[in-house]
Amino acid sequence: MTADNWGFVAAAYGLTAIVLLIYWRRLAKQERELEALNRSNAERSREPSSSGLPRPEPSSPTPLQRPGAPRP
Repeated sequence: MTADNWGFVAAAYGLTAIVLLIYWRRLAKQERELEALNRSNAERSREPSSSGLPRPEPSSPTPLQRPGAPRP
């Protein structure tokens, strides 16, 4: 490279650093928003059901998964 191009090289590196910094901050903001949304969904899922009936445990099999259950 010639000496005339060093200014453009420095500008390109500077612009790249600025763009990457802005992108990094955007990703960090999205991560915080997603974590807050997951927390609010987790809190809401622990609330009692609106019908007053107990919710089945997530690990318990559904009637279709139980062995010996009649087939529809």
